[in-house]
Amino acid sequence: MVMRLSVMVMGLCMATLASVSMAQAGVYKWKDANGRVHYGDQAPSGAEKIKTGPDNGEAAPAEGNSADADKQNQKKIEECGRKRDQLATYKKASRIVETDSLGNQKEFNDEERQKLIEKTQKQIADGCGELTPDNEGAPAN
Repeated sequence: MVMRLSVMVMGLCMATLASVSMAQAGVYKWKDANGRVHYGDQAPSGAEKIKTGPDNGEAAPAEGNSADADKQNQKKIEECGRKRDQLATYKKASRIVETDSLGNQKEFNDEERQKLIEKTQKQIADGCGELTPDNEGAPAN
């Protein structure tokens, strides 16, 4: 029991370190020949670079500068769309395999997959606020 718990904790630590290094190096999304979506830190041909984390290194727009505010709002809408796509992919997937920057693969079991889905749902709820698929781009009331 203790050994199993130790292995799980170590695995979570490694996954966290891998995700931190991937966030710093950049994360790419692509589909393989079978139509499966993959995420990784090395971009194969046709991969799309995706934003990870709340901080993209840009300063917040100054008050009164509506062009910057519109640009930031558009980025938020796009990120929310990507998160929703990611959530839909997680829900449809029968298995989730993550590849770290060293090429090591980790397959998520059903419990870990469910936690990943819940985490992504929380990120959408926290980060997208009032933006829903129906009203993205519409001004908040």
